[in-house]
Amino acid sequence: MISTAARILNAIDVQVKIMPSIKAFLKMQLIQVEKPYLLLDCLLPPIPQQIYDSVLRFQDTNSFITELENRAAARSIGRPVLPPQHDESNQALRNLFCRLSSEGLNEIVEMQLLAFKPYIFKLKHKAHQEIEEPTTSGNGRIVITRKDVICHEFPLSEKLPRSPQESRATDGILPATASPASDAAVSSLVVSGTAGSPPTGITLVVGGAAQQTTTVSAATSLGEYTMPERNYWQERSAECRKDLEALRVTLKNRYSMLAYSQQSHTERLNTAYPQGWSMNGTMIAHLHEHSESVSKMASLRPYGPIFASGSVDGTVRLWDCNKLNGSQAINKSRQVYSANTPIYSLVACDGGQSLAVGGKDGSLLIMRIDRNSSKMTLQQALHLDECENSDGPVVDMQSYDQSVIIYATVYGAIVGWDTPGSWLATGTSGGKHICWDLRFRLPIAEIKHPSGSRIRKVACHPTEPSYLISAYQANNEVSLWNIETGHRQTVLWASQTPLLSNTQTSETATSCGILSGIVNNSPFLLTGSSDQRIRYWDLNEPKNSALKVPAIKDNLDDISFTYDSQIIDGSQVIFEQKMKLNNTSDINSPSCSMEENPRSGPDMPSSSHHDAITDLLMCKSDKGQIYIASAARDGVIKLWK
Repeated sequence: MISTAARILNAIDVQVKIMPSIKAFLKMQLIQVEKPYLLLDCLLPPIPQQIYDSVLRFQDTNSFITELENRAAARSIGRPVLPPQHDESNQALRNLFCRLSSEGLNEIVEMQLLAFKPYIFKLKHKAHQEIEEPTTSGNGRIVITRKDVICHEFPLSEKLPRSPQESRATDGILPATASPASDAAVSSLVVSGTAGSPPTGITLVVGGAAQQTTTVSAATSLGEYTMPERNYWQERSAECRKDLEALRVTLKNRYSMLAYSQQSHTERLNTAYPQGWSMNGTMIAHLHEHSESVSKMASLRPYGPIFASGSVDGTVRLWDCNKLNGSQAINKSRQVYSANTPIYSLVACDGGQSLAVGGKDGSLLIMRIDRNSSKMTLQQALHLDECENSDGPVVDMQSYDQSVIIYATVYGAIVGWDTPGSWLATGTSGGKHICWDLRFRLPIAEIKHPSGSRIRKVACHPTEPSYLISAYQANNEVSLWNIETGHRQTVLWASQTPLLSNTQTSETATSCGILSGIVNNSPFLLTGSSDQRIRYWDLNEPKNSALKVPAIKDNLDDISFTYDSQIIDGSQVIFEQKMKLNNTSDINSPSCSMEENPRSGPDMPSSSHHDAITDLLMCKSDKGQIYIASAARDGVIKLWK
């Protein structure tokens, strides 16, 4: 960044503005600041890692910083630098300086640590808060950190119900299990009893290659033996026993993860789309109450008939697809709320009873939906810009299990409200995906696009739980990534540029709306892009892909869209081919047909969008009819079947 700024600014600005700011970090004078490799060579060496770790682990940070300031002041007036006074209060500080000196502490490192003082205090304060306070604060905010890792253990099978006799037996004596064929070696012996009272029996737990449990009666074998009055267990275990226990826990955790993955995969196969469903591109409704671009749409409940739309005009509107059909003369929204700020993000929560809305001014609104009213009720309002340590306005939100809100802010923060989720993926303007494991709050994968193209949309794969779908800024590209391997499995290419080209031109379109589903056990994607087209992609049979809704300028009598696939660099590329049928008209020119006898009355709405498509959504009527809603930048929402 510094070298780029030096290349852009003139020589005077470089010497007056840049050099005074970086002079303290250079070990020699530098003239060609615009060359990064020269700038890096002239930098002072960083603080050694061992010294940095020792300083952060030291408890009394205030006394350490004060001593550094005293030593710097002594050097400035030519006095010799002395170690801290030898007393009880400074003994730990004296030991710290002795250790740091052996690790390479010198005057330069001390000045670097002093310059680092605000950050050191901030890190120590954050670490103290993490120790004193739980990770989840009172308002439900969860911070993703690398600490407080919580592991959960799940049994491989449910416990069998015990009979009253068995319950009484386990209080003092563990019933013997017959195992006449067991001849395993003994590796562990556990003696347990109840404090303060003589046991009715002694339990011997035998473990080895196989396990056998035996009970020795106290009356017949050990006479009048009485346990000492202790409230803890006495246990002696061989190393092989500990290894066996660790292996058992590992296998149980692995089994639970596999079972969870299989359950998730089975749930994904339960699709709302009936057998043989296909979008035929017939427009059902034309909704034009928003005056500016529709930024987001969200269903109140999965596959439900009611959905909401948020717009840059500052309004949130609720629509019921049961009442949006061709028989209605005017299609009106069911409810409306004016937020007085452009709406950039929208998601349903609380089981479809509320909406979370993020505004441009940094407000996060929770609105209660009253089905008996024409307006929404504001339930909670949070202004993120006014909070301490503000992370900035919300740019996107997602929900987990209809009860969890996870949002990303303009400054790159990821905040979860009551998050019990499994994993989270983010896409950046630099073309990078970062996947987080929300159980352990750790980044598990990082995937970067080869050309660094900006990511406009991310979505989950309809059948593969470890796949991620992302739409990019250029070349109308949609890629399917395997999070576990980081490999780009499939690429959907609806551009006339060469396949997998890294060149980005301003004329190419961008897919801003993605909708995934399953029909006939086959996954598919619907994409709506800035070229005003809606495409259907069949991931198993690419040749079945089709253009469902053409652009306003497309004349399908003159051009045709076909789809094919090929393997490039190990990735399946499903690409669109645009072919000219007749030579009488140009492909890019809209068809013009004049009516000899124009009809009276208002013109019917066009069956195509007039502006870029910003979002796609599926809704289902009470009668089981499936509709596809598409929103555009001009504020128009259209319903298709």
